[in-house]
Amino acid sequence: MNRKLLVLVVAVLMATVVQARELTWSYVVPAVANKEGAQGTDWHTDLTIYNPQDYNLPLVIQFLQAGRDNSSGVPTIDNFEIFPWETLSLWDVLGPDGFDKRGQTGSLLVFVDDLKRTCTGHECDIAVFARTYTLNPNGSSGEFGQAIPGCPTNLGLDRSVIAFMPQLMDDSDFRTNAGVVSLTNAVVTVRFELQDKDGKVILRVDKVLLPYGHTQWGLNKTVTGGTLAAFILAGPNDAMVMPYASVVNNATGDPVNIEAHMTPVGAPAQGLAVQGVSSRTAGSFPARQPVAGVEMVRQQRAPLR
Repeated sequence: MNRKLLVLVVAVLMATVVQARELTWSYVVPAVANKEGAQGTDWHTDLTIYNPQDYNLPLVIQFLQAGRDNSSGVPTIDNFEIFPWETLSLWDVLGPDGFDKRGQTGSLLVFVDDLKRTCTGHECDIAVFARTYTLNPNGSSGEFGQAIPGCPTNLGLDRSVIAFMPQLMDDSDFRTNAGVVSLTNAVVTVRFELQDKDGKVILRVDKVLLPYGHTQWGLNKTVTGGTLAAFILAGPNDAMVMPYASVVNNATGDPVNIEAHMTPVGAPAQGLAVQGVSSRTAGSFPARQPVAGVEMVRQQRAPLR
C-alpha cells in the first residue's frame, strides 16, 4: 500500500468515526440509578444537556424503569425548554426533585420534543451526558463516579452487528455489572458471551427484554481482562438495544463505564444479516406519562450529604 492510499484510508476511517459521534436530536443514557448497591455503595445520576443552537429547544426526558414492560407508558418530563447555548444539569435526576424514583435503576431517553419542535436535521442537535456516582462507601466525604455519555438512539445494537465490551474484571479486587436497554416496542432476546483473555467463551447468558425494557446483573464469573460480546438472538427485524458494562473497584466503589463497540465482524458466524444500521424515528418512543408536580428549576448542585 503506497503512502497516498494509506493516507486516504486513514482519512476515510477518521471521517467514519467522527460521523458516528456527531451530535443528534435523540439519545439514550443506558444506565441511571438512585439506589443502594453492593458493599456500601449508594448510586445516583446527574444528567447534563447542552444546546449548541441560538434558539430554544423543547425537550423530553423519559425514564425506562428496569425489570418491567414499559410499552404502556413511562414517566416523562416534557414541560420545559433548553435555552440557547445553555448547559442544563439535572442533579440526581431520579431523586426527589426529578423523577422521584428512590430504589430504582433503568435508562433515560432524552430527545428534542417531536410533538413541539419546528427544527429539522442538524437544527435539532443537542448533546447529552450523564455521570453516575456513589457516595463514598467508607462513610467519609467525596464521591466516586463514571461518565456515561448519551448514545444516539439510531446507533445501537441491531441485527447487523455484534457489540464488544473489553477490559472486564471480576475477581477479588473488582466486580463487573453488565446491562442492556431495549429501544424496541416488542420482546427482544440478547445473547451475551464472556470471553477470557485468550478468546475462549467461558460464560453464555441470554437476556429476555420486555418492550422498552432494561436489565442489569452482576457477571459473577471470575475473569481478568476479558471481553463481553452481545448480539440479538430473537426479536423483530427492526429490533435495537444498547448494551453496556461497568467495572467497580470492590474497595472504594470507584466505577468505570465500558461502552459497547459495534462491528459487523463475526456477525455472519452468528447468522446475522450484515446491512446498514436502521434509522430510528419518533415513533420509536414509548407513550408519555407526565410526572406530576415537576418543574424544571435551574439550580446549583448541592451535596447529597
